[in-house]
Amino acid sequence: MIALTSKESRHQFNSNAALLLNDPQWVWILQSGAIALFAVTLVEGKPEGTRRYLFSLKPNELLFTVPPSSDNQAVLVVFIEDSEVLEIPTTKFIQQVIQGDHRAVAYLKGWIQSLCSTLTPETPKPLYHETILPSVSSYLLDRGTSIQPASDTITWIQVKGRAKWLDSPALTLHLGCGYVPISDQIWLEAEDTLELVSATVLDSSEILSGLTQLQTYCLRYINWMEHHSLEEELKRFQAKEQLNQQVTSDALGELASVLNRRSRQFINYSVPLLAAAGAVGHALGIEIRPPARSEDLSRLKDSLDAIARASKVRTRQVSLTGKWWNQDCGALLAYTSENQNPVALLPIAANRYELLDPAQQVRIPINAKIAQELHPEAYTFYRSLPQTAMSAIALLKFGMHDRTADLVTVLLAGIGVAFLGMLVPQATAIVMDQAIPDANRTLLFQIGIGLFAATCGSTIFKLVQGIALLRTEAFADASTQAAVWDRLLTLDIPFFRSYSTGDLENRVSAISRIRRTISGTTMSTLLSSLFALINLGLLFYYSVPLALIALVSVSVTITITISSGLITLRKVCPLEALKGEIRGTTVQLISGITKLRVAQAETRAFAHWSRFYAKQQKLSLSTEQIENGVAVFNDLIPLFSSMLIFAVAMMSIQTASGLSIGTFLAFNAAFGSFISGATALSNSLIDILSIVALWEQAKPILHAMPEVDEQKADPGRISGKVNVDRVTFRYGQDGPITLDQVSVQAEPGEFIAIVGPSGSGKSTLLRLLLGFETPEAGEVYYDHQALCGLDVNAVRRQLGVVLQKSQVLSASIFENISGGALITLDEAWAAARCAGLVQDIEAMPMGMHTVISEGGTNLSGGQKQRLLIARALALKPKILLFDEATSALDNQTQATVSESLERLNVTRIVIAHRLSTIRNADRIYVIEAGRVVEQGSFEQLAKADGLFAKLIARQIA
Repeated sequence: MIALTSKESRHQFNSNAALLLNDPQWVWILQSGAIALFAVTLVEGKPEGTRRYLFSLKPNELLFTVPPSSDNQAVLVVFIEDSEVLEIPTTKFIQQVIQGDHRAVAYLKGWIQSLCSTLTPETPKPLYHETILPSVSSYLLDRGTSIQPASDTITWIQVKGRAKWLDSPALTLHLGCGYVPISDQIWLEAEDTLELVSATVLDSSEILSGLTQLQTYCLRYINWMEHHSLEEELKRFQAKEQLNQQVTSDALGELASVLNRRSRQFINYSVPLLAAAGAVGHALGIEIRPPARSEDLSRLKDSLDAIARASKVRTRQVSLTGKWWNQDCGALLAYTSENQNPVALLPIAANRYELLDPAQQVRIPINAKIAQELHPEAYTFYRSLPQTAMSAIALLKFGMHDRTADLVTVLLAGIGVAFLGMLVPQATAIVMDQAIPDANRTLLFQIGIGLFAATCGSTIFKLVQGIALLRTEAFADASTQAAVWDRLLTLDIPFFRSYSTGDLENRVSAISRIRRTISGTTMSTLLSSLFALINLGLLFYYSVPLALIALVSVSVTITITISSGLITLRKVCPLEALKGEIRGTTVQLISGITKLRVAQAETRAFAHWSRFYAKQQKLSLSTEQIENGVAVFNDLIPLFSSMLIFAVAMMSIQTASGLSIGTFLAFNAAFGSFISGATALSNSLIDILSIVALWEQAKPILHAMPEVDEQKADPGRISGKVNVDRVTFRYGQDGPITLDQVSVQAEPGEFIAIVGPSGSGKSTLLRLLLGFETPEAGEVYYDHQALCGLDVNAVRRQLGVVLQKSQVLSASIFENISGGALITLDEAWAAARCAGLVQDIEAMPMGMHTVISEGGTNLSGGQKQRLLIARALALKPKILLFDEATSALDNQTQATVSESLERLNVTRIVIAHRLSTIRNADRIYVIEAGRVVEQGSFEQLAKADGLFAKLIARQIA
């Protein structure tokens, strides 16, 4: 090709020289030196602003020049060193390309590939796409379908319709664009049904137009990405400024709240939802935080979920029915019916609410008219337990949070009942000593009226006290139970290995029983003791000798009760532990009923359960006998005490200076109140001591630390790089080493396979990647970030995982694929297509909305696995982790799934026993006895005389 080697059009350029590629009449070929290309914006024909680096060229590579685009985007060439370029007329070069000159075609292909490659670092590839094959010239694409050329190919395409360029909503290819060359780095997405035509023979004008269109679209896309990045940077700056303003606002609010408690309730966030949630959180004593950087808000049905996760709280949807604003429903987050603006519903009294609208910066008292303007569904928040080991006192304080008014009401009402109760003994003395001897009917009538008023007052006090206690118990139960379950769900996986399902349920219910005992029995006992102490003073006022007898009787009662309680406690502790074992055994037997019937082991299972149950009943019977004995004693002690008091009183009344009949009857009335309170205290002591046994059951849950604490960092959006660095792990401190100095590395987009004999540690390695276990030595890294320092939940949300024992949900197929995330029906079909499940779904009666039964009994094993694969792919994760995810598939279906997965631009780490499924793996790690013994490609390992070759031989045999 003489035109490409002519010396008549050579040009020399010094280092750091710069010029624009804006003359379409020439193409350049770099002969020597090095150059860098930048995208620039032209202002009056001159480049201004930031230079955006595209790529660099080496000698014998092409530069194709086109005029600046309509939006003044152009390419600037900067010579990195002294260079020489060959200038060739564009028409001659295109003619050489049409004639099939190999060097010219190679130059052009290199230019197109270099230009297209500048876009890939910023854009994720779609989950599923069609591939343009050289043998097919026409494709009919449905709306939302993506397409791209085969690997390492350049394809000239024309769109008959409209197709979105990469992920930019602003750039669209259409019929008027003509033929445009694209590499495998570019993909198109059909905005509607369209036809895509590929061509191999074009004339010079079509080639020139296509190259111009390609460069124009690439420059526009780069410019769009820059503006998008600037917008994101501006948002981050605004968020930082908002955070600074919030810190200042909080500080000023704290100062203002010294004199006005409500002055700090307005949360000044720029995002209305965050502001409304912040106001609700402040009312509940919860710190509300913005969503983490790792959250993909476009996949959430409600952004409130991301706020709740960042704030470590739980939310629950509630219905606003009836005159809810006249009841104490707690602080709520709601939305307006008209425009779905978030608002905070804050209680300002027991029966009054106000609406806080962050968008309008106003507070409005809620009435029937305002309530009608709200959406009927709202959200309530549940506080989490502090991330520390919880003591019984701390748990009690947590449950009684913000119930000060109710507790004060209970205390004051109890004092009122106690003082009104003291009127009865005194009235008795007056009646017997004055009213009856003097036949003073007026006094008797007045005392009767007074006692009636005291009885009414005491009834009212008890009613108020009971309502306050019920309200306190209801709020405490709701907050404590939710917080305990939240703590249980946030514990790390190794915690659950120590307890069965039934045992855990028993331990969680123990916390509820503790709460009920503390809030009910303890409060009543405290008030009874208070009444008893007040009446004890009255007893000593009437008669010291008789009061001493009463005091001795109560002392004996309490001593016997405490002694009995300590004996009972020795039996209750093992009894509670046994209840947990029985519940765990029961759950296991019910879950394995099919296996028991197959093995004809129902009788042995019943015998196994009955041994535990008999032991439980024996312990229960012994404790009940002790409790019954204490109850009988407590019933007899008042009788014997009364007999002794009457005997002493008779001797005292017969003396001249002894008790009067009225005084004795007053003493007897006071003694009745005193002894009943003491007996109630005695009967409650055993229940109170049982808290110790319940606490021992609940302690492991409340003392265990959550898997993610405040010190764990948010990982951001991960790119797909995974590194396992010299990891050593064992189950239990004294157990054998399961993994020994294992290292595995996966670059973004790579397919990594883990193989080895059963028990070699493959699944354990996957558990370490998921953060289920913590290595004894070494570390797991995601994007160069140590997993031990990251929020593992945020990492897991960005992974697509299929484990050996993964289960499908009892819901529709669409709900199973979405997994609760926000995806479209088209995306669900794309995921199903990638998992080879489309034909199965189409054959079902309701298609994508077919409901799966409990346990997936209406699906085959292969259908379950493919459904789980579709769920893992639905959110387009950057990393896929598969543990025998295709073991139940036949060879044809396996091939279909493998072919679909090959098209994905994701990192795949796959554990496989069927070696044919990993033939195309970029790298295979062979593990034996917890160590990596081989690594390499399939062909390399198959040729080597090692463990992998032996595994292949076994499967072939």
